[in-house]
Amino acid sequence: MSDTDWRAAKAEGERLLDERNFVLAAKRLEDAVAGDPTGESHALAGLALFHAEQYADAAEQYARALSMNGDNPDWRHMLGRARDNAAAEVYVPVPPVTYFQRDALLGPPETPRLPAPARARRRPSLLRLARRVFGGVAGRIGGGILGGLTRLLGRNYRDAVWTNWYRRSIYIGMLKLAYMREKLNRENLKSPYPPGARIGFQPDVLTPPPGVTHYRTADGSWNNLADPKEGAAGTRFPRNVANSAIEAPSDEDLLDPNPRLISLELFTRGEQMAEVPFLNLLAACWIQFQNHDWITHGENLSDEIIEIPLPEHDPARARYRQDRMFVGRTQADPTRQPSGETTPLTFINEVTHWWDGSQIYGSDQATQDRLRSGVDGKLRLDDGGTLP
Repeated sequence: MSDTDWRAAKAEGERLLDERNFVLAAKRLEDAVAGDPTGESHALAGLALFHAEQYADAAEQYARALSMNGDNPDWRHMLGRARDNAAAEVYVPVPPVTYFQRDALLGPPETPRLPAPARARRRPSLLRLARRVFGGVAGRIGGGILGGLTRLLGRNYRDAVWTNWYRRSIYIGMLKLAYMREKLNRENLKSPYPPGARIGFQPDVLTPPPGVTHYRTADGSWNNLADPKEGAAGTRFPRNVANSAIEAPSDEDLLDPNPRLISLELFTRGEQMAEVPFLNLLAACWIQFQNHDWITHGENLSDEIIEIPLPEHDPARARYRQDRMFVGRTQADPTRQPSGETTPLTFINEVTHWWDGSQIYGSDQATQDRLRSGVDGKLRLDDGGTLP
């Protein structure tokens, strides 16, 4: 290939890359590599293939580029990223991409497959009645006394550090903690559903299926027999602010300030990491792990994109050859009532709201059946000893 030909092919490949036509850009840049002695065409072809999620081919192109010019740190970084993505198969959606469907979300909780509760051994009827009466009376009296002590001795919970319950004696500390819990539950949990509506817009009367009085369900339903979809997968996550305070932001609001600029300014590590003496990265991993148990709004939309401009000094501009980030918009809530629901902006939570390990076992019966071996409570492993 002549010098003029490979330069023309490289220029056209760069143009297609800037237009985000990645597959065609990779083909044109692969035409240019034969005559390019610098390795840059290989690297550009690798970048086009990386954007097209063809990571193994991208890694091969970056390796060839580095064999011609091993001093480029961006190429070396991208080679590592491409190899990691290829090994992890991040381009394979797990689970398959699906979007919320209104009819399914408004349907009843899935029918659980639970064992029948064990039958309690019968006691003499007179003794059983006496125990029930005595227990009920004692419980009401004890609950009233404890509630009064909580409100009396626990309400003075504010200090320079408002969570000061652990600075008191064990009993006063417990009362303060109990008061704070009641106060937060009473004043900070707001339903995202219209007044009077049950969670998931369920009918007033649903008969509890067998087993739900004693066992948890896969989709998180029936923890509250009177409101069976409370905390269940496929419902709206509760709020800790009043619905009247919710406003739907415009795209301009989302970009002011620019979230990428915040990330660069606050989280870019300098020559030496600023260490926190009482915390390590295990805490961040654990918090993220727990968040995945509680909430996710499902797959982002692929046809509604928010474009985030990259600052001029952003290293991603050179590394990925782009001046914007592209983030799929969160799915809208399809259960909003067509008759004119006035509740502000709402979203659906794809997983159970409870602290129930759903990030491991899934939030539906089919997923749990696929993951569990059915032997001694163990998960199913593949031939290599890893999770499916």
